[in-house]
Order: sequence, then C-alpha cells, then structure tokens
Amino acid sequence: MPPGGNGEEKRGGSMFITQRAQVSGQKTQKAVKLPKIDSAKGVEPVTQSSQSTELLLANKEMAEVQHKLDRKKEEFDERMAKCKEKEEILSMKVSKLKAEEMKFQLFLKENDDKRKRALKRAQDERNIRDLKEIELQQLRIEEKDTEAEQKMSRQNLEKGLVYQTYLEKVVVIAPEDFTEIADIIKRYQTLSATNEDLQMLVQTNMDDAESNRLTLSRLSKQLQNEALVKSSEIAELQERLEKAKLQTVIEEGNKADRQDEAKDAIRELGEAQMASFNLYNRCRSTHMADSRPKHETNKVMVALAYIEERFRDLQLIVKEGHEAGVIGKVKIREASLDKQSSSVGKTIKGATSSKGTTNNSSVSASQSGFSQINNATKPPIH
Repeated sequence: MPPGGNGEEKRGGSMFITQRAQVSGQKTQKAVKLPKIDSAKGVEPVTQSSQSTELLLANKEMAEVQHKLDRKKEEFDERMAKCKEKEEILSMKVSKLKAEEMKFQLFLKENDDKRKRALKRAQDERNIRDLKEIELQQLRIEEKDTEAEQKMSRQNLEKGLVYQTYLEKVVVIAPEDFTEIADIIKRYQTLSATNEDLQMLVQTNMDDAESNRLTLSRLSKQLQNEALVKSSEIAELQERLEKAKLQTVIEEGNKADRQDEAKDAIRELGEAQMASFNLYNRCRSTHMADSRPKHETNKVMVALAYIEERFRDLQLIVKEGHEAGVIGKVKIREASLDKQSSSVGKTIKGATSSKGTTNNSSVSASQSGFSQINNATKPPIH
C-alpha cells in the first residue's frame, strides 16, 4: 500500500503497520516495518543471537523507512510552499481583477449616466424646438389675422368716411334739427333701442300666444280624453244596468216559482199535519186503555209516535184475531185500514218532503206499520 493509505499488507513473513503523522499542518501516513512474531505452538524456541540479529535488521529497516519519510516530508513541504506561493499569487491576481472589474463597472456606470444625460438633454432640446416651432406657427397665424383685421379696418374706415361725409351734409342741410353729428348718432341710438324693445315685446307676445295655444290644445285633448273615458264608463254602466235588469227579471221569476213551491209545501205540510192530528184523535178515541193520552197535542212528532204505537198494537190484535179464526171481522177491518193507510201515506209523503230527515224515520215507521197491518189482515191462501 502506498504512503498516505491505511491498512495491513503481508510480505515475506513480515507485517507492515500503517500509522498517521502530522507534517506541516497536513495529515500524512508513515509505514513502519516491524518483525513478525510467530507465537504458534510447535515452533522451536529462537536463540538470543537470532533475536538480536532480527532486531538490528528491523532497526536498519526502520532507519531506512524514516529516511524515506523525511525525504517525502521535505518534498511535501516544498510542494506546499510552492502551492502557497501560487495561491498568494492567484489571490493577488484575483484582487487585482476585482479592482479592475470595479473600475470597469464604475466606468460603465459613468458612461451610462453620461449617455442618459445626453439623451435627456437632446430630448429636452427637441421638445424646446417643437414648442418654438408651434409658437412660430401661432405667431404666423396671429400675424395673418392681424393683417386681415388691418385690411378690414381700412375697408371699414373707407366705408365710414362715406357715412361721415353724409352726416356732415345732414347737419349742414338741417341745422334746426341737428347741430352736431353726435345729435344724429344719439337719435339713431334712441330709435335703435326703441326698435329692440318693440321687437322684444312682439317676441314675448308671440311666445305667450304660442304657450296659450299649446295650453289650449293640451286642455282640449285632455277634455276629449276625459269625455271618451266617461263615455266608455257610461256604456259600461249601461251594459251592467241591462244585465242587472235582466237578472232582476230572472230573479223575480225564480222568486215567484219559489213562492209557489213554498205555498204548495206549506199547504201539503198543513194537510199532512191535519191528517196526522185526525189519525191521532181517531186512535185516541178508539183507545180504551189507561195508556191513552188524556189531552190533544199540537206536536206532529208526538202524534206520529202515538199513531205508530197504536198501529203496532192494532197489528198485534189483528194477528191474534186471525190466529183465532175471526175472518169476517178481519176483512171489514182490512178494508177500513187500507183506506186509512192510503190516505195517511199520501199525506205523510208530502210531509216528508218539507220536514226533512227528522220526520223520515217516523213516517217510514208508520208506513211499515200500515204494510204490516195489511199483510196481517189478508186471509191466508189455501
């Protein structure tokens, strides 16, 4: 293994032990060759002379190794010194390059600032030149306008000289009316102001007339619209009135029909009540038992209940007579009962239609009693 590595190597029965050593701040390795000591069993003991010889040989080898290591150390120190010197030179070059770089950056920055200032100055000069050109154009336009005004003033002056001459002639011709040209001008101004006032008055009157005309037109349209609305409302109300009249006629006809129906129902109800009371009185007159009612009643339901009870009693009596063989009397009784049941059935039928469901139970019970009596009084068929 070369110097600077770690490990063990066997060569010709010897062992090399690698060690570390510090040389000028760097870690190096020193290989020392030591004799191998055999301790295996069965080996013959070594004599004193052979051991001393081996020790001398080992010292000699160690001296050689140490000499090599010193030489290597010197070479390493020389190399490190050269490296350090190169490193110092390199650092000086780097610092010099950095200084030059900073100078170059400063130079570039100054050039950039100069360029920006120059561009800004050029832009400002261009803007100033544009403004001056615009001002020059405006001045040229004003010059042209001034020349045109001067020309117009000259023309007006020439025209005004004509009026000046005319006014002077007027003063000369009519000295009693106008003593100076200023009097004529004042008179003209007064007439002009009066004319303007009259024109304004006429315009105001025309505006008022137009406003009144528009107001009149608006009011006329509003009145027409209101008249149309009222006409439509009147037509609608008339239509509703006709419908109401027609409905009134129909309701009057229905009212007459309902009154006739009510009268018929009242009449039928009275007849039914009278028939019920007659049957009640007849049953009461023929009833001789102690359970017979003592006085007449004015309640239809009470009378019908009593009639039903009486018919059931008579039904039982007829049944017993039929079973006893009393046939002739039964036939006579049957004829009278058939007549009574037919009359009562008719009256009760009218009463049920007016009295409602409350009287239906009693009337049905009475009719069932009549049918049972008729069935009981009929003779058996042999």
